[in-house]
Parts: sequence; C-alpha cells; structure tokens
Amino acid sequence: MFSEKLKIVPVMNYGNLDAGETLYADSINMANFHKATFILQFIGLGTADTCIWMYSGATDASYSSALPFKYAYGGAATGSANCDKLGAWSSNLSGGIPIAVSPANATYTNSMMVIEVNADDMDIANGEKWLSLGFLDTLTNAAGRVVAFAILEPRYTGNRSASALA
Repeated sequence: MFSEKLKIVPVMNYGNLDAGETLYADSINMANFHKATFILQFIGLGTADTCIWMYSGATDASYSSALPFKYAYGGAATGSANCDKLGAWSSNLSGGIPIAVSPANATYTNSMMVIEVNADDMDIANGEKWLSLGFLDTLTNAAGRVVAFAILEPRYTGNRSASALA
C-alpha cells in the first residue's frame, strides 16, 4: 500500500496569504525521513507575489537555515486538462545560496505546485532536524489561500509509523 511506503502529512489547511504577514506550515521532524515532497494548492491568488521559503531548525517552529529545494507547477489550473502535467523543474539556488521563490501570484492561481527537499540539505550538524515551509508577503498586498500536504520518504517503512509533527 502507498501509505505503508510513504508518509502523508497535512501541514496547512487553507492558509491565509493576505495581509503582509509571514505564514508557516506545521514543522516536520525529519529525523526518520530521507526526503519531503510538498504538494501545494493555491486558491484565489492576487497579482502580488508571495515568497516561498523552506527552513530547517533545531526545534518545532524554528526557522534557522534557509534550504535549497526544487519546484514545479502544474500545467494548468486544477480541474483543467493538463493540470497534472508538471512544468520544468526549477531550483531556488542563486550562486549556491537558497533564495525565496516568488512566482506564486495570479499566474498560478488555482494551480498545484510541487516542492522537493532532501533531508541531507538540512543543517544536521547543528541539530536542525525540523523542516518548515514558509510564505512571506514582502509587498504587503498579496492575496489568496494555500493548502499543503507533505509526502515523506521514511527511513523505515510501516503502516503505523510515528507522527512527523510536534
């Protein structure tokens, strides 16, 4: 079964991207996982960008180190033909430094985004085993909602694996 090979974790239920605030999904303890794939669904995005970040931290809800990740958008609005065909993969690295991804605007409203993060990129040497997805409205006028799930690749599989949430 799919759920015995991979862990499905709901991390954000209809997050509000309005009002110029920083919004974080639930942090995931990656100690027992190799990789995280986030599935985001954007709803009603406005024209302003919402910056997307991935962080590691030593505790739940700590955001110490920006992380590299790969991402791709669905080919069309959800419910349309080709919505399940991902576009080309991109990276949030610039000169080897992780930066925010900011094309989450009206172009991608009602679309899916897939983000992949490897646990090896986290600062494990400093005890950073918690992974967090963050959204930042740098222009204070972004609008929209987001729903997010993470699919984790466990180090040890099983049908009743331990929770990855605090």
